[in-house]
Amino acid sequence: MKKAIQNLSKDASRTSPRFGQRGHRPYRWGIIIFLALGCGYYLGHVASTSMTLLAQTPSSGNISSSRQVVAYIYNGIPITREELGEFLIARGGYQKLELLVNKRIIEIEAARRNFAVTPEEVQAALNENLRTLGISKEDFINKVLPHYGKTLYEWTEDVIKPRLLLTKMCRDRIKVSEEDLRRAFENKYGERRQAKIILWRPGELKVAQKQWDEARRSDEDFDRIARMQADPNLAAACGLVAPIGRFAWVDSEGKSDAVEKMLFSLKEGEISQLFQTPAGIMCIKCVKIIPPDSNVKLEQVREELEKDIFDKKLNAEIPKFFGELKEQAKPQLLLKGPPSPEEFSEGTKRLIEAAGLQVPSPPLPMNSNLPQDKK
Repeated sequence: MKKAIQNLSKDASRTSPRFGQRGHRPYRWGIIIFLALGCGYYLGHVASTSMTLLAQTPSSGNISSSRQVVAYIYNGIPITREELGEFLIARGGYQKLELLVNKRIIEIEAARRNFAVTPEEVQAALNENLRTLGISKEDFINKVLPHYGKTLYEWTEDVIKPRLLLTKMCRDRIKVSEEDLRRAFENKYGERRQAKIILWRPGELKVAQKQWDEARRSDEDFDRIARMQADPNLAAACGLVAPIGRFAWVDSEGKSDAVEKMLFSLKEGEISQLFQTPAGIMCIKCVKIIPPDSNVKLEQVREELEKDIFDKKLNAEIPKFFGELKEQAKPQLLLKGPPSPEEFSEGTKRLIEAAGLQVPSPPLPMNSNLPQDKK
């Protein structure tokens, strides 16, 4: 370390004439101390982490069962599960700690409530995943799971099982009312509107006003402006969205009925005024009015609608419920990995402040134009 600091000092004095001047020696030593403290903080943090992860290497005398041994070398020297665990933790396993903690919180709370999942339930949930995605198990393993960085085992253990347990624990918290059913039926089988949408960012009012004037001139102009909008999906579809029924806002992220009110106030072919939505500034064009499906009655589709409503409410309730469980569990994650750049910077700053030092500002370029003091 001493040699490295000396080299840094020599390099510094070579690269800038200012460092060679006597008046700037405090600055040079400030930089050297800063670098030394920073290196000391980082190395100390990593060394502390390494000691935490690797210090407890088991000896063969601590092995209580052959099931703890995962390998042998030299005809009898064992490598244990504990050694393997410490090896994996030191190489990034700490990143999985929060996942393990969350999983255990769910399992412990489920056990307290006498809930469990069976292999048949897990398989049924996996089959439902495949059915929803419309793909085979092979494609799910080879194409979908790599996107999430998971194997099939991890998917069933870390996704399906915890969700099944949370579903069982949340079930009593979810109620499907007749009003829910009425709204869902009206949304799916009542009158709907086919629409095209142009969406601008919240701060683009002047741009929106100019382009909205252009879009009202003709169908071709509307489509041209729609293809220019920032949202790539809307732009690719020329602003066309799936038919919108009443009460669609109930399940929307912002819970705003602004789009529904505006769309259902338009006649076929009309373009709305500009209006604000949670997503930004919008105008909407009513392309087609789709009449209600008079052949379908509520009782015919009640079971289907109840399941859809329950699933939507469940998806919204699970994060809230798990948040409550986590609050009660009060997890404390003690195992840490190497410091992030932000943690490194903050830790170095604390060390410098504790030493009573002040890091000077970097030197100005030699050719900088400084304001001259008036004499």
